[in-house]
Amino acid sequence: MMRIVAAALSLCVAHAVTAGTPADYAYAFPIETNASTVDAATSAWRVDLTPAVYRWVQSADLRDVEIFNAADHPVPMALVAAAPTTTAREARAALPALAVPAAAAAAGASDLRLVIDRDADGRLRRIDAGEQKPSAQPGRDWIVDASGFDHAIDTIALTWSEPASGVVARFEIESSDDLEHWHGVGGATVLALEQDGARLERRDIALGGVRAKYLRLRRADDGATLRELRVEARSVERTRAMAERVWTSAEHAAASDAAPGVVRFDYVLPAPLPIDVARVGLASDNALARITLFARLSDAPDAPWVRIATQTAFRLRQGDDVLRNDDISIQLARRAKAFRIESANAIAEAPDLMLGYRPDSLVFLAEGAGPFVLAVGSATARHADYPVDAALSTLRASLGKDWQAPTATLGEARPSGGDAALKPAPPPVPWRRWLLWAILVAGAAVIAGLAISLLRGAKEPPR
Repeated sequence: MMRIVAAALSLCVAHAVTAGTPADYAYAFPIETNASTVDAATSAWRVDLTPAVYRWVQSADLRDVEIFNAADHPVPMALVAAAPTTTAREARAALPALAVPAAAAAAGASDLRLVIDRDADGRLRRIDAGEQKPSAQPGRDWIVDASGFDHAIDTIALTWSEPASGVVARFEIESSDDLEHWHGVGGATVLALEQDGARLERRDIALGGVRAKYLRLRRADDGATLRELRVEARSVERTRAMAERVWTSAEHAAASDAAPGVVRFDYVLPAPLPIDVARVGLASDNALARITLFARLSDAPDAPWVRIATQTAFRLRQGDDVLRNDDISIQLARRAKAFRIESANAIAEAPDLMLGYRPDSLVFLAEGAGPFVLAVGSATARHADYPVDAALSTLRASLGKDWQAPTATLGEARPSGGDAALKPAPPPVPWRRWLLWAILVAGAAVIAGLAISLLRGAKEPPR
């Protein structure tokens, strides 16, 4: 097995003569691999970067992060992308939704006297309460036929013809396979609101993958009746998940002056992070504002602010429920630590800004003896580039195509080069420029001397 490791390591470039040491970096984190010997199964390790590592990063592309062995020699390493979520199948279907007559619904779930008409496949065609005259009061419960949807139901989406706005409707959802025994499977509030040209809609109800032939939607509030309710079932089956997202709260900082009629709030993170999602939370109940989110992708004080998203943020309270706007998916060209929220609507208090990211990961080859350390933070040191992918391909050829480097963890940071490593190196002495000036000055002096000598010779009187 060691031959495999040697072959993998041999694919990596040789260390440069000027290879760095941990002392070239501000801090070092011990890497805990939980292995006392190196074999084919532990010849490569994967380590996820933590917020403490990002705090000291100086290079936006993580070039000032390097891993060293016990002899303080750098080892082959490379950034690896997080494994994406793989969606195996997505299914959607409109489900028949039959309104339960008002008289039957009023009797309660345990005392339903319904006449149910099914077709040859068991699907519902008609529901009534056995009354001679239909009730004039519209029903507020629906039975949904999901028997033809051969998937676990992750969410249902509700639509209706009337009213177009002013709807805040709370639903409790039950499931059954025989229309007699019902079990609660969830509940949520759907809404359709419009105010000052801004429109809010939330029509999805998450059910968490329920499997049932029938669903019952029970209206739990006394709001306006929803006409011609329609239900769509959605199912998404996933085979792999992304690396777990880390959430961090951005600190509200003093904002610069904004344009007239615009409120502005600035935020800062302790370190540049690979942010991919934002969550804006208004501080007051029953508040609504159209906001724009900006990011600054450089630490320079005059760096421009880049607009990355707009959203209608809201916070609505209905009893014990608080409805909030959804998260914002964002894509940044580089890691960022400064963010800004602007709005033309009046916002009394600074909104909460939560930012999420998936940590970068490093894979390194266990070249030499451990323990290994991860060094970070330098104004001048930069790690070399290694063809680690080729080495990992060699390992997978022997250990199986599904083999993955085991995960190592980072310990507590300890000072290495300290703050001195974060200071830029003094500019190099421009000796070539000085030499050129010296030559020019010397040449000018020679020419001046010749000119003076000629002038003196020209003034001598003839004999």
